[in-house]
Amino acid sequence: MTSIGRGRGLRKRIPFVPSPHDVVEKMLSIADPKPDELLIDLGSGDGRIVISAARDYKCRSLGVEIDDVLIDHSMRKIQRLGLKDVEIVKADLYQYDLSDADIVTLYLLPDTLKTLKPKLLSLKKGARIICHDYKIPGLEPDEFYIVKSKTTGRNHLIYLYEID
Repeated sequence: MTSIGRGRGLRKRIPFVPSPHDVVEKMLSIADPKPDELLIDLGSGDGRIVISAARDYKCRSLGVEIDDVLIDHSMRKIQRLGLKDVEIVKADLYQYDLSDADIVTLYLLPDTLKTLKPKLLSLKKGARIICHDYKIPGLEPDEFYIVKSKTTGRNHLIYLYEID
């Protein structure tokens, strides 16, 4: 496993585990992105969330990913689908500026969510955070949902946080 640097210490590389498509659909229906809103997916992997958001909700979508192979895969799919308001940027999700985000989607482990918590809490008023399977440590979600995926056959948790 490779590491990515952050400051003086090193962090383990975050594994890519895709959210099943039916879970992505539920995450987006909960977030309910509008065409004038910006959705940012931290650790966007193969781009399935940002692609679905742009295609199905016509919102601006941005994926933050560090893995070149996943970025290339996402960009090829975006080009093949002819989507215009989708972008994938190569960046460290710990450092990426979220100030313009209306919605942030996350499928990250609790340690990563704990590190990101101050950045997430500083989102603009009215912003929504959608977490797949893991709560942000120390925060109670505004709503949570259980989705039984037809793909995995297991229950997936989706947490919604709204910034006041």
